[in-house]
Amino acid sequence: MLLWSLSTLVNYKGTLGALLSDGYAEVTGETKCFELWVLVDADKHEWSKHISISLPPLWKNIVTEDRLYFVGVTGTDEIVLSPRYLSEPYSFYVYYYNNESNTIRRIEIQGMDAFRHCKIRLSLNHVEDVKLLQYI
Repeated sequence: MLLWSLSTLVNYKGTLGALLSDGYAEVTGETKCFELWVLVDADKHEWSKHISISLPPLWKNIVTEDRLYFVGVTGTDEIVLSPRYLSEPYSFYVYYYNNESNTIRRIEIQGMDAFRHCKIRLSLNHVEDVKLLQYI
């Protein structure tokens, strides 16, 4: 497997994985499928195509005009995608795709108007200790 800058490295069930989309870095409503590759043997640089994901027909209706990028994989094996910029009228959605049930969830994050001209990057499993802020 050729790992290139268009793939996104993820933690898939405790193993290094890479998500690829039709040879592009972005995923759109026109995207039909993407692939999840898993590292089998690091010493031999051996990868295995774990899943070839065919997106359901509803995908196009849910994503509409957004250009999405892979964020990662959750602990429940959902693939997370998000745009890098807010879409008009300044709404921001995060998409969760579950390959086992072939379902998509779109979650709106409100209050993002202040970031309409900024590039947005999400990260999974980030935790802040808010208690420390009380003592500053």
